[in-house]
Amino acid sequence: MGIRSRFGSLVSFFFRSLLWSINLGLVLYTFLGYWLAYKLPVEHWSAGMVMITLPVAWVLNLVMVGLWLFDRPWRSWLSGTALLTGIVLFGSRTFTWHTPEKPAKGETAVSVFSYNVQSFGLDNPWERYNSSPRVRRTINYVLRYDAPIKCMQEFYVSTAVPDYDVVRRFEEAGYRYSVLLRPELANKRDGPIGAVIFSKYPIVNSGREEFSGFNGIVWANIKIGNDTIRVINVHLQSMGIRVAKVLKQDKMTGVKHETHGVLSALRFGFIERREQVLKVQRHIRESAYPVIVTGDHNDTPYSVVYEQMRRTLPNSFEDAGRGFGFTYNRPPGFIRIDHQFHDPTLKALDFQTINYIKYSDHYPIVGTYQVK
Repeated sequence: MGIRSRFGSLVSFFFRSLLWSINLGLVLYTFLGYWLAYKLPVEHWSAGMVMITLPVAWVLNLVMVGLWLFDRPWRSWLSGTALLTGIVLFGSRTFTWHTPEKPAKGETAVSVFSYNVQSFGLDNPWERYNSSPRVRRTINYVLRYDAPIKCMQEFYVSTAVPDYDVVRRFEEAGYRYSVLLRPELANKRDGPIGAVIFSKYPIVNSGREEFSGFNGIVWANIKIGNDTIRVINVHLQSMGIRVAKVLKQDKMTGVKHETHGVLSALRFGFIERREQVLKVQRHIRESAYPVIVTGDHNDTPYSVVYEQMRRTLPNSFEDAGRGFGFTYNRPPGFIRIDHQFHDPTLKALDFQTINYIKYSDHYPIVGTYQVK
């Protein structure tokens, strides 16, 4: 064997060994994420960081399978096993396919619409004091959507333009009952109200709990016929995702600065949401009625918040959804952070992510439930 041939063999052996070592590390990282997401042994923010990166680990494992199939096919079993384990453990959280059902005879189907409306665009002063077609389209959409119970996050009103007096318009549209996170702002020219619930059914009791900014909880005990359910609308601490800002940077210093900001916001968000979900669970425990929880949870299906909620109530997407159900209308785009959870006595008949409505940085979600 010549020197050139021997050198080539050594280089090939080195890179093959390096790739195998990386593959081993990747699989160990993947199974660590499985353990944390499935068992929830710790709730530290660093554990949350590992858990939400599971989809990235799956993509990298799939790449590894493809690479080894062309060179050492027997080595592809390692990442293949990691992927199969993920399908078994988290398949229903990631992708599901259910056919919509009709309510049983004598039962009622009730739809709960939920949408982070991104202030309708009214946080922009020019939009707030001028009649904007974009703002009017968004408001008209949420008013006209056919659902008797509507929950929104980042809800905003302004009396500067009659079309923007949204609380009044909901009342005129037949939603006579409502709960607002900041009701004192309902008639202001600049009204960042936050989370809201509007209902055509009577609300017999309600409450609210502010966190900070738009974030908080509103709940309503809603009487439907002879039955009563509690609807809880939540808006938890933001994830702080600014991927688009990172990609727009044309200098490395800007990339580093924005990346550091994203990581810091993620860390802060993990800590805040871990505490906030405990308050959501308290409102669930205190309810004498079956509960539906909806809203912008700002966490993926592989997170502390999601697992805590999932252990409390079944998830509506997993029970009645279709497809991947991605709800975030911004880069990275392939995440589901808006959720609904329901009491087992309220059967989920259907769950939709309306991903063709792009007025906001979120898509609307709608769950339909069987109520006696």
